[in-house]
Amino acid sequence: MVQKRKEKKAIVQCSGGCRAEALVPQQERKKDCVQAAADHPEGILKCRWGCLGLGSCVNACRLGAVSINRNGTAEVDWEKCVGCGLCVKACPQSLIRLTTPEYNIQPTCINEESGAQTRKNCGAGCIACGICVKNCPVGAVSIEREHAVIDEEKCIACGMCAVKCPRGVIKDHNGIFTSREI
Repeated sequence: MVQKRKEKKAIVQCSGGCRAEALVPQQERKKDCVQAAADHPEGILKCRWGCLGLGSCVNACRLGAVSINRNGTAEVDWEKCVGCGLCVKACPQSLIRLTTPEYNIQPTCINEESGAQTRKNCGAGCIACGICVKNCPVGAVSIEREHAVIDEEKCIACGMCAVKCPRGVIKDHNGIFTSREI
């Protein structure tokens, strides 16, 4: 018997974009994330983990499922996404990953700096305050390397972590507990 492959969707683990302080002025950036990362190994944003917003993932997606939103971050339209992983491979920041659609509660920051430094660098970054951890009724949320991580196997998608996150870092992709807008 052939087992059916689980449906996958891409998610972007950053909501900073233009809310992250720039190191390289916009006019000096290349039109592609891969080239910008190569030209500026020190980064173009003060947040080294943030979305560069120059569209390598957009160009890689053959179905038009990825776009750059008004905050300058990549965003995936789950209606169009087929989970092929081309955007995942195209992101030089390793910010895009595949998940199954039932895991709709997701942190949108993988920053590894202290909370104080994150506040200085990005208006939308995880500060590792732990409020999400305290409010998860099933222990699915933890703080690892200075940012929230959700164990998808434990998560019951109750949305408490998303509702309680003071920085709005944890999002509900379905827009039930939080705005879908990144």
